[in-house]
Amino acid sequence: MSRYNVRVRAKLSHGLIKTVQNCNVDDRPEKLHMFTKIVMEKQALRERYIKLMDDAEKAVGRKEALYLLRDAEIIWNKINS
Repeated sequence: MSRYNVRVRAKLSHGLIKTVQNCNVDDRPEKLHMFTKIVMEKQALRERYIKLMDDAEKAVGRKEALYLLRDAEIIWNKINS
């Protein structure tokens, strides 16, 4: 027997029993939309990070840019903790 469209007997607060039918709600489009939104946000963050790294490398050199970004990450984590 399928678990969908099954009649359920529910007891109300005033003691009467009522037959209730479960609704079959399809929420897949909403989940797909949320997943797509999260993936797009992560891709935008990746692109921003790459641009930031390129700009820092052009400005001060690769090693110095890595040190600056590590320091910035440590400071950011301390601020948010």
